[in-house]
Amino acid sequence: VMSGELNAAIIHLPIDEPELVVEPLFAEDLFLLVSEGHRLAGADTVPIAELDDEPLLLPPTGSALRKLLERAASTNDVSLRPQAEIDGVRLLASLAFDGFGPAIVPATAIPTWLTGSFRRITVPELPRRVVATIRRRRPSANAPTHVTLETLRTVIEEQGEQQPGVHPGASPLAPQRPA
Repeated sequence: VMSGELNAAIIHLPIDEPELVVEPLFAEDLFLLVSEGHRLAGADTVPIAELDDEPLLLPPTGSALRKLLERAASTNDVSLRPQAEIDGVRLLASLAFDGFGPAIVPATAIPTWLTGSFRRITVPELPRRVVATIRRRRPSANAPTHVTLETLRTVIEEQGEQQPGVHPGASPLAPQRPA
């Protein structure tokens, strides 16, 4: 976007670039996914302290999601222990669904139609992840870009709440609630 190769992009925050226009679309909860056989599978909600030194499938060190998780863990005096570092939230979710280990993923990584022998567990101390659009401040976005972004906002407003853990227009600072 900064180089002009793209007119706009969908990202998750934070981003700090004064030359970009950032417009939040929605906030989404982060969930712990575990297989039915995992020791935490019977819980709907688990405090982050229960994850202290638990082997987890995590995003790579330095990624935005990992930084978010590490900050929440550090604030609560918890050490996250990677069983493996996996790039891509859908792959993290797939591995957790298949029983390769627990993973912390955003709500949009969990298809609403999927059923199986896994559990989605709320960890109240985890912040929400905010998904936003970005575009360059100058030159202004062209008409097709504006129409595309407006269509995206409309779809999220009309259908976003159908995905458990997605909060259109919600504050990223709002605490998570049990799913």
